[in-house]
Amino acid sequence: MDIKKLVENLEKNNYKPYFIESKDELIPLLKQIIKPGETVSVGGSVTLNETGVLELLRNGDYDFLDRYADGVDQDEIFRKSFFADTYLMSTNALIEDGYLYNVDGYCNRVSDFFMDLNLL
Repeated sequence: MDIKKLVENLEKNNYKPYFIESKDELIPLLKQIIKPGETVSVGGSVTLNETGVLELLRNGDYDFLDRYADGVDQDEIFRKSFFADTYLMSTNALIEDGYLYNVDGYCNRVSDFFMDLNLL
């Protein structure tokens, strides 16, 4: 896959892509993108846990809608997620022509995606 072409195509499709070489660059980038005090939600993603993103979001700088916290009402988290300032998720596939392909059991990734594009 030609990364430069992918980034260009994502931009053509109204995304603001960021490319990093390693996961060590991820947390510093997110600290630049996500402002303290913002409401942040996430989709189900092992990657967010493995890269330290969940730990970052739990540090108190953000209003984190933590779907993984003990005793939370999952339905309430999903509803509040529609109005989050930032929604982090994995995608099932990233297509070189600049589109994301998502299949979703709860529709939270898909519905938040369409809200971001003002399609709902």
